[in-house]
Amino acid sequence: MKKIKILYSLILTVLLAISCSIPDGIDSDTSFVNSIKDPSAVSALALITQDNSGKVTLIPRGEGVTSFEIEYGDGTTTVAKVAAGGSVTHIYREGAYKVKITGISLSGKKVVAEQNITVSFRSPENLVVTIENDRAVSKKVNVRATADFALFYDVYFGDVPNEVPVQVNNGESISHTYASAGTYTIKIVSKSGAIRTTNYQENFVVTAILAPTTSAPAPPSRQAVDVVSIFSDSYTNIGVSEWNPGWGQSTILANPTIGSNAMLKYSLLNYTGIVTDYGNATNLSSMQYVHFDYWTPNATSLGFKIVNTSISSGPTKESQVDLSTITLNNWVSVDIPLSDFTTNRSAITQMLFASSGGTVFIDNLYFYKNPTPASGIEGTWKIAPEAGALGVGPAPGDKSWWAIDAAGVTARACYFDDTFVFGSNGSFSNVLGNSTWLEGWQGTSDACGTPVAPHNGSASATYVYNSTAHTITINGAGAYLGLPKATNAGELPNVSVPNSRVYSVTLSNGNNTMELIIEAGSGVFWQFKLVRV
Repeated sequence: MKKIKILYSLILTVLLAISCSIPDGIDSDTSFVNSIKDPSAVSALALITQDNSGKVTLIPRGEGVTSFEIEYGDGTTTVAKVAAGGSVTHIYREGAYKVKITGISLSGKKVVAEQNITVSFRSPENLVVTIENDRAVSKKVNVRATADFALFYDVYFGDVPNEVPVQVNNGESISHTYASAGTYTIKIVSKSGAIRTTNYQENFVVTAILAPTTSAPAPPSRQAVDVVSIFSDSYTNIGVSEWNPGWGQSTILANPTIGSNAMLKYSLLNYTGIVTDYGNATNLSSMQYVHFDYWTPNATSLGFKIVNTSISSGPTKESQVDLSTITLNNWVSVDIPLSDFTTNRSAITQMLFASSGGTVFIDNLYFYKNPTPASGIEGTWKIAPEAGALGVGPAPGDKSWWAIDAAGVTARACYFDDTFVFGSNGSFSNVLGNSTWLEGWQGTSDACGTPVAPHNGSASATYVYNSTAHTITINGAGAYLGLPKATNAGELPNVSVPNSRVYSVTLSNGNNTMELIIEAGSGVFWQFKLVRV
């Protein structure tokens, strides 16, 4: 690997040299260099021999790094140069030192990190070890050891024969995921420059997480006419008379919650029944999909069935669709086209989940169709190419903090040609072309440039227009109106990229002008003027 990376560097050097002499008309574009990932997460693993010699091995590491420069911090003027994957040794006297590590990417960009190391010929003292089961990942254990005079420690996780220990800097953490829950002997060997080490050993019980620790993803906003909800906190649910009727199944039903979010927990699930109303069947003929979220620690299969009890028998009475794969220990969102079922959907009274006898958590069970077109919104829009078309201030109508001026409209021509497309089928698209306006939080300078994911128009997005509430909801991570930085929770990158955004909207000029407002955190109002193309 080291030879390959050195070869890459040589190739780049040759290419750059050749590009300076290529005749006009021949493509000499080396812009790919600018797309190389910047170096990050630079540090070093510091190991010391247990022989009172002070011989320290430094193994630099980092992301997007092809070479390193190391300054030892002890007055040595020589700077060590180390290829990625390599190491360097140095003899230290006893003492505390600050090592400087510079990570260099293929494009020549540098990141500098400093790391304190302690070189001592005393055995480690006051060893403190913390071993914990991870709260979010099943069978994952987090270990941390720290001791006075230590430089690093070895960890034996105790789950394989002839185990090679993992080496970790003193005071840093390490994680390990076991194949099975159970009791394992975890051993820590804390080391300094002394011959004698300090050890710790514990028989630790590794546990499996048998229930989700977070709620299922929240469903997108939908108009009432576009959804028939059976079980979800996000929609108005229809009436259900039975959740697990006594049909001879082994299934046990419980109703746990995470915070205020309710779930269905089916233990020993072979099959279960959800009965709506035999006297008032649900017509799902206009719906196009069924959605549910599941989480399971051990199920090997999962199927969903819909039943029309008004039909005596046959494939139009009932049909089932089985999932092709099952994912463990994570929420999984499932959307099945109703066209995959043969059941007559005009009068549905029963729905069933079938599985292999494991435990399955279910949330957000509903049927839906593509969004109903929003009259007056369909079409292509763009930001009005005029001063004041976008700005921000402390209140709606107030852009006193900042507003685009005429010079800004000219400078950001790559932004003012972006379009926002509302499809007649409820789809939404950001169409940005090859260039749009980028800001520093997107990893570049404030300038025109290639659109950056996820705000590059790649989102599979929909919209919902509520003419009564005067709102537009954009569903899809990375989809936006106006500017990508403005979200309902605050401004990026200080918040996570949301799955949906809600804007207040006012239409005028024969539905050809759209004024949008989004409150990006408390008292921060971004405002945009769009015109129909």
